[in-house]
Amino acid sequence: MKYQGVLKAKSKLPFAKWTELIRETNKQGKEIFETNRDAMEKSIADQLEQKELAAIESWKEQGYDQNEIEKLREAWAILTVRDMETWHTDKKVARKILKETRESLHTRKND
Repeated sequence: MKYQGVLKAKSKLPFAKWTELIRETNKQGKEIFETNRDAMEKSIADQLEQKELAAIESWKEQGYDQNEIEKLREAWAILTVRDMETWHTDKKVARKILKETRESLHTRKND
């Protein structure tokens, strides 16, 4: 800050003007932060959606029907979006769903 001359400018400004400048700068910084965060979240959501669509196509090629694909999507969502408080139980639930759908596909193909 010293190199940029901020401290010199601060010492020349009255305290009221300086606090007003700081408030404006903080407000602008928060707006920029919110904009960047929203853009990042949108980008991540788009990437996850593309991966999900690719996974659905793969599941269709493997022979899963629509009901099984819905279960697989649920399991995929549980495994992809992690809630650290319930991660272990979520993982168990997702694995159970995956096992059930694999067994369903296996029994349907073998009949």
